[in-house]
Amino acid sequence: MPKIVDHDEYREEMLEKCFHFFSRKGYSKATMREIADKIGISTGTLYHYFSTKENILGELISWAGEKNISDYISRVKPADSIRQRFKLIVDFWKENGNFYQNIMLLTIDMQRNSSSEQYKKVYAFFSDRYCDAMSEQLNISRQFAMFIFIHFLGITFHSLATSGNTEYERQIDLFSNMIKPLIVDAAEDNAHPVKKGRKVLKPVLMKNSARGGEPVFTK
Repeated sequence: MPKIVDHDEYREEMLEKCFHFFSRKGYSKATMREIADKIGISTGTLYHYFSTKENILGELISWAGEKNISDYISRVKPADSIRQRFKLIVDFWKENGNFYQNIMLLTIDMQRNSSSEQYKKVYAFFSDRYCDAMSEQLNISRQFAMFIFIHFLGITFHSLATSGNTEYERQIDLFSNMIKPLIVDAAEDNAHPVKKGRKVLKPVLMKNSARGGEPVFTK
């Protein structure tokens, strides 16, 4: 009997291989023939599943984003409290720094090489799913979730110009400690986050704090 092929699963396997290839090689200079060769299939098979290189990139970003969101929901959802969920999300950001850098680079490639409508559609899909999941898991407004998402993108972009993961993790720690009172403490006691927020933000915002030097945060 001929082997039954699960086309959806096979497509995902190809996208995963393309993700690793594009992360190393880049997207703009790769040809369809080179892509097929690197992921171990024929050019005809590649064209059967993806009509153009731009089509590969669009589906790749959507697939990678959806997988990342599903992974973080499965990690965070079992936690019983907002405090635990917040910590798990911050840990997840740190663990997946290289992934977010690669997604950022691929998204920039897509913005430069694809139609405006295609790019906006893919970006909207990823940002909407990410913000909806964050809003649901942390019990925060959709607007606040988008605020966090936008600033997280800024941290990721900044990390591309720095060496190693040290600066990325440092900025994640700083940002997470700034928003923590607004999420965790607000969930536990509505009157507490204002006082806690002042304590956390003062050494960050003021040039000359009473402590001096780098701010010290309480986990």
